[in-house]
Amino acid sequence: MTPPGITLESVQRRSGGRIHLTPRVPTKGPVTTLCGQTLAAGTYSEASSAADCVNCVRRSRDQSRVSGAFFAQDEGGELLRLSLEQARWQRPARASQTQAAARPAVVPSLPKPRVVALPDRLGELITRDFKPAGEGVWRSPLGVVVRMERKGRSWRLAELVYEGEMVVSRGRTGIRVWAGDVEIAPTGDGFEVGVRMR
Repeated sequence: MTPPGITLESVQRRSGGRIHLTPRVPTKGPVTTLCGQTLAAGTYSEASSAADCVNCVRRSRDQSRVSGAFFAQDEGGELLRLSLEQARWQRPARASQTQAAARPAVVPSLPKPRVVALPDRLGELITRDFKPAGEGVWRSPLGVVVRMERKGRSWRLAELVYEGEMVVSRGRTGIRVWAGDVEIAPTGDGFEVGVRMR
């Protein structure tokens, strides 16, 4: 189907044959049909019958080919005029769309983030009063940083970082470390790390 608002004209060789489509049949000079044929001046005339050139009819459904044909015949101004006229007729529909767009959009409520409960223990670490600070990294209220590492299915103490005073003492069960508010106490097969105020 020809783009809305655009009318193509029919043209035929004076010697007969197929009836072709063109944007405008000129009063003089050659004419180029939608199927790409150029008919020399004086060899064609405007036809009143419907086009029967299969290629012209097929190409008349392609907006880009029709637009190209208008510009090839220096009829681009006519095409622009038709486009503006068509836009003027469509303006009321667009105005109603703009009014609909001006209404506040309904924002769907987003699900609340799921609160993940911390386990009481993470291997050798008693997590009470610690805050997670990264993958396997925990921070105490006084800023002691404890890094745990996974050993098989369990977590073991890998590193403790603290810039304040530390106390190390040896007891019957092994070495005990106090760093700020964190105590590292020996157990039978490792350590227990927790926040304990002295």
